[in-house]
Amino acid sequence: MTFDPGQERRGGRLHWLDLLLGLALLALIGRTLVQAWPRVDPKALKTVRLEVVVEALAAEQAAQIAVGQWVKDRTTGEFMGKIIKKTTPSGLDPAVRDWGEAFPRNDRPGLVLVLEREGKIVAREGVFFGREIVRSGQQRDFHTFYVEFTGTINRMLVVEE
Repeated sequence: MTFDPGQERRGGRLHWLDLLLGLALLALIGRTLVQAWPRVDPKALKTVRLEVVVEALAAEQAAQIAVGQWVKDRTTGEFMGKIIKKTTPSGLDPAVRDWGEAFPRNDRPGLVLVLEREGKIVAREGVFFGREIVRSGQQRDFHTFYVEFTGTINRMLVVEE
């Protein structure tokens, strides 16, 4: 089996170049199958609670966020959860003012929202609400039906049922 470009192929004999191309093709098919095979990491769907801290939100906007509303991440478009609890610092009620009147100086209370949603828990990677991993400490742009705001995910808790 020497390489001779002038030699014609005869039936029943395999040229070494054909054998090499066949092995490369088998290796490519094998690699594709291994990459496309489903992951074997254990996954579980569980209820996850997120505590989102919102800073520098006008009191009127904070009043429009209510328990029962769904919060959506603006960049990914994934729903982050339904608001099950909303707390504001005591003594910071929305100031009464007329339309067109300027904001008072200290009219930006902090707001803490507790969101709840079912998420996919992957053992070695984290919590998924779609394609992206959700972690504590992330700052994200959120929106409800009425308000857009920037918040930081302060804590996460997987609810054991």
